[in-house]
Amino acid sequence: FRRAFPTAEALFRSLGNKCYESWQQYLENIRICDAVDFAAISGWESTAIENHSGIVDNLRNCKGDPALIASSLRPVRLVAKQHHLCCKLGDSAVFDLYLLNSTGRAVSASLHFSMFAPDGHETPLGTWPAPAQTAEQFSYPVQLAFSTPPLTQEGIYRFRFALDGDADATFAREIWVANTRPSFARPFSIGVSTLLPAVREQLNALPGLRIADFAPGEHYDLIVASGVVPGSKLDRKIGDETGLEAQPAKGAPPEPQVPGRILDEVLAAGRAGTPLLAIVPDDALADGVARQLAALGLFTYDGQVGDIRAPWMGNWLFVREHPTFAHLPVNRALGIHYQAPGKQSNGLLIDRAPGAEDPDVIIAYSRDHDRRIGAASFLCRREKMRVLVHCAPSFSGPLQQRWLANSIQFLTT
Repeated sequence: FRRAFPTAEALFRSLGNKCYESWQQYLENIRICDAVDFAAISGWESTAIENHSGIVDNLRNCKGDPALIASSLRPVRLVAKQHHLCCKLGDSAVFDLYLLNSTGRAVSASLHFSMFAPDGHETPLGTWPAPAQTAEQFSYPVQLAFSTPPLTQEGIYRFRFALDGDADATFAREIWVANTRPSFARPFSIGVSTLLPAVREQLNALPGLRIADFAPGEHYDLIVASGVVPGSKLDRKIGDETGLEAQPAKGAPPEPQVPGRILDEVLAAGRAGTPLLAIVPDDALADGVARQLAALGLFTYDGQVGDIRAPWMGNWLFVREHPTFAHLPVNRALGIHYQAPGKQSNGLLIDRAPGAEDPDVIIAYSRDHDRRIGAASFLCRREKMRVLVHCAPSFSGPLQQRWLANSIQFLTT
């Protein structure tokens, strides 16, 4: 990860910016809702420990770029509130346009909304007069459900909402556009086994794939498995809203979880050279599958870092550049575009096994009050066997589909 984050500070700043981007979105929503009188931002604690969810550390240093929060609090502020932060290639982005004005003075200038494609081309989208000023009103709708032209390029579209003569009121937002139906070099034969239903649906949505339940002796370009077995509990609560709901009653034994397991016939096909994609976004599934793969000598396994301790402490995932993340946000914390749930996040504690190659870690995971860093997505190899293990939670729909297509392309090449 050194190329992605040249220093530890670079990683910490990316994690802090994710927090600040979330506060920016929250404060926009608060100001849009004219019935709300005030909001509190999590600040700091007075104890000599890390202050968990606060926006500054114990020395009052900002954890991210303060402009991200400050911009949402300007007395006169334009907001183009997106319906989605990620879109499919060819779809339109939808915004609700607002003028926020808490000065008590009327704004008479014109408002301009424009779009910048990934190649830099600018498209003016519309111009409106400023809404008339009303006493004791601070939030003014300009146009709701404004739909842009189709987004025809993959990557970051930048949107700008500006007010004549007031640069400080300018609003900017990035929408990530992903191609969810890329073309493959040829029709690939995919064998699926012990698969999560959601993953099966994602595979079915990709064009150019022949998907069939795994059968021993059949040829496949790739096998996709999740290790689901009878008794798997895939929707259990983790962390919850206060950190207390999921705590077992005092003296009660923890709820038993059935470890995931990939069929021996699938592992035999993997040892013979068929690439394997193990999508295991659940602690029990990931633990069982990791123990199986470690027993084959692909890596050493020493358990998991652990899930979120409580919402006010936090956990985080960060990703580096890799073919499985082509055309996706990389070299950063998994921020607001990914929408990866913190409650379902975890990481495996792995290392190189004797005779195997170094695991190639793509997404890493850690949490508050823990020095350990685990692997949430990684490639492991030994002799003919090649396995991509992915235990990160599902991303936002367009990014998840692009990641899956990238991973299939990578493993079958």
